Amino acid sequence: MKNKDESKQKIINAVGKIFRTEGQPGLYHTRIALEAGVDRSLVYQYFGRNIKKLIEEYIVQKDYWLRFFEKINEEVGKNNHETGKDLIIDILQKQWEYLSADLEMQHLILWELSGDSDLMRSIHHTREMMAEPMLELAEQRFKGTVVKITPIIVLLPSGIYYANVHAVHNGSIICGMDVRSVEAQVDLLKAIQQIIEWAYEHAE
Repeated sequence: MKNKDESKQKIINAVGKIFRTEGQPGLYHTRIALEAGVDRSLVYQYFGRNIKKLIEEYIVQKDYWLRFFEKINEEVGKNNHETGKDLIIDILQKQWEYLSADLEMQHLILWELSGDSDLMRSIHHTREMMAEPMLELAEQRFKGTVVKITPIIVLLPSGIYYANVHAVHNGSIICGMDVRSVEAQVDLLKAIQQIIEWAYEHAE
C-alpha cells in the first residue's frame, strides 16, 4: 500500500511540474509517466485513461484556487479600508499582482476557459460565492444612482484574466503595451484604481 501511495504521489507531483513549465499541452500519459519515473501502465491503473481525471486529482490535492483567494483575502485583511471603494480596489489590484506572478494559476484559468470539466465549473461557482459579499457591498453603495457597478466589476477581472493568460500563451504585447514590463504593471494597477474611483465619483 505504501509503494502504491508513493507511486500515485509521484505521478501527481509530475503533473504539477509539467503543468508549471508546459501547461496543459504537456499533460499526456507518456510524458507524465516519464517525469514521474514510473511505467505508463501505473498511470492508467491508478487514474484511468481520461487525462482530465488525473489533472483534477492534482488540482483537488493542491487546492490552488482556494489557496489563491485565501492569499488575496489575507493580504486585503491586513489593510484598514475606510470605504467599500478601497476594499474593491485592493481586491482587484491584489488579483492582478498574484495572477501575473503565478504561472500555475494562469494555466488553470486557461484550462477553465477552454476545457469541459465539472470540477472547474464547481470551482467557478465557489469563487462566485466568495465574491458575493463584495458585490453586495458595492451594490448597496450604488443603489439608486446612475452607475451600475456590477458590470464594471465583471469587466475588470475578465480583463485581468485575459491579459495574463494572453501574455503567457500569445505574447505580452496588448494594445502596444508590454503588460509584463515593470512600468506597465504600475500603470495597470493605477488604471484599476482610477476606474473604480471614477465610478464612485460619477455616482455622486
